[in-house]
Amino acid sequence: MRKNWVFIGLVVVGLILVVGSSAWAADASKQPRTLWNMIYVSTFTNFIGFMDHFTIFCCSLASIALIIENSMSLRRAIIIPEMSIAQIKSMFDERRFREALEFCQTDPSFVSGVVHAGLIEAANGYEAMAGAMEDAAAERTSRLYRKIEWLNLIGNVTPLCGLTGTIWGMMTAFGAVEAKGGKANPADLAGGVLIALVSTFSGLLTAIPALVSYGIFRGKIEQLSMEASLIAEELLANFKPSVG
Repeated sequence: MRKNWVFIGLVVVGLILVVGSSAWAADASKQPRTLWNMIYVSTFTNFIGFMDHFTIFCCSLASIALIIENSMSLRRAIIIPEMSIAQIKSMFDERRFREALEFCQTDPSFVSGVVHAGLIEAANGYEAMAGAMEDAAAERTSRLYRKIEWLNLIGNVTPLCGLTGTIWGMMTAFGAVEAKGGKANPADLAGGVLIALVSTFSGLLTAIPALVSYGIFRGKIEQLSMEASLIAEELLANFKPSVG
């Protein structure tokens, strides 16, 4: 439900921006061009420019939604909740292992999932438990990485979309030169150059936040997954055979 509201909100914001851009364009003859006006002109005066900018615009909305969703889900309180850790520890101290197993099975946190994998292998010894915990931690970490991989994809694709618009804009500009027999004036070139520059700008404007966020989220996943694994090992330390 929360994701649906985020998506709807982003779509509404996007529509407001588009409508606002058209309003600026309608009054462009009376004032200097603004950024939104330049985006509007380069988008809605050329079909390929429209498709290129529409793709970048959709990627930017997806990027914002992913950044918001991952900012809310990749938190220590979600991955390693203190309440869950305290409850599991209390059950272990009271030797209520069956209840602990059932609790970890239903609790969605990272650390509970790793502990649950270890408890399932309790009958096979601590080495089997340790191996199961390692596999569970790796699987859950990979799942978190897959969630943020879309940001990496957007960060790499949108500059290519911008480059596509850049090339098309330069083709349009030089096509105007050829059509005029090499005697085109600046006004004949302006449309194509505007498409080229705005496309490059839009692609980078979408890619940079996506890649920066991807790097930040990747670091958080590494830190939290390692911490969750260490906590799970500490919780199951009672199952470790004593030396000597």
